[in-house]
Amino acid sequence: MSVSLRCFVGLPLPEAWHQALDRVVARLAQRLASRISWTKPGNWHVTLKFLGEVDVSRLPELSAALAGVVFAPFALELGLAGQFEQAGRPPKSGPKALWAGLGLGAEEAARLARQVDQALAGCGFKPENRPFRAHVTLGRVKDAAAGEEWGVVAEELGRESFGAARVERLVLWRSILGPQGPKYAALFEFPARAPATTAGV
Repeated sequence: MSVSLRCFVGLPLPEAWHQALDRVVARLAQRLASRISWTKPGNWHVTLKFLGEVDVSRLPELSAALAGVVFAPFALELGLAGQFEQAGRPPKSGPKALWAGLGLGAEEAARLARQVDQALAGCGFKPENRPFRAHVTLGRVKDAAAGEEWGVVAEELGRESFGAARVERLVLWRSILGPQGPKYAALFEFPARAPATTAGV
């Protein structure tokens, strides 16, 4: 009997960002009347590629593919607040998700996401067909309250000083679904390393 795990590839964030984002979410939960599934403490990350259900027998193959992704360390900074809108629904229905976008490091994260996409295409995972937007999900809106002031998200993010973070590894995570929300467990980590250079002769 095969066993499958729900998996994704992403970037971990520093503990200081975790604590600051926890405070942001706690304040937003008090200020917004909408029913929102907030990201739980300890779950903060930047997703590079969602894989879905993966048979455990394929983990060595995926690990080998991701180990071939070469990238140099780079810095991240949180940028402005953003929203993903509900597809095919009017703006009054509220956004689908609330997030904090990356400023510094957004291009490098997008480039890394494309490398991950290419590496895993050889394992049968379809490349993404929409542009990558580097972000940290704050919460998913289940039921938007009428007249909600979504601008408070940017306001609350602006109350925190996140500073710059350094990306030194990417992670293959397992997502364990439960009644209190998902829990993430790192399966494999892949350190950043500068691409090899060819010396001139």
